Amino acid sequence: MILIIFFAEDITPFLLPLYRAAFQLIDSDFRILSLGLSMEGADHVIRLNVTLSHAIVVAGHLVMANPEGIASATTLIGNVFQPLTIGLIAVLTWPSRSWLNVSLRVMILISLLLIETAVDIPLLLAGNLWGLFLDNLSPGSWSPLTSWADFLQGGGRYAAGLMAAIISIATSDFVSSFRGHLR
Repeated sequence: MILIIFFAEDITPFLLPLYRAAFQLIDSDFRILSLGLSMEGADHVIRLNVTLSHAIVVAGHLVMANPEGIASATTLIGNVFQPLTIGLIAVLTWPSRSWLNVSLRVMILISLLLIETAVDIPLLLAGNLWGLFLDNLSPGSWSPLTSWADFLQGGGRYAAGLMAAIISIATSDFVSSFRGHLR
């Protein structure tokens, strides 16, 4: 897990094309100008800069697309690896009968969390961008994207890591017991 912290900056650039594609599927109202890593104070962040791709209506207000109007959203690089860290702690500390079972758990966990991170970061960034619009044009209003971003920031990533760990433990134990019945 210490390796994750040290290599986060080296691993995250490989995820950026995945985040770009997922963001474009999630929210076609924005055109991505840039998506990359940057420093914000002492923090390493993923920074998304967008502009509106077309005119939109937000809470009864018409917002025109302006190529000079740029909005930014960021998230800490560490947010990418929170579910993996929590999941690995759970998977590696849960009792197991064999190292093969633990290896299977880790492979399942990584597969699940690759899917999770492909959705997590783009949803968070989209939620933060929509939060800008709603805070300015309709304070106090509700949006699924902003609610999801709030959930993720309020511990949802820990829940995702634990859920992925539970699924990987249950699946690997089932496979191991099924394999044992075949002998």
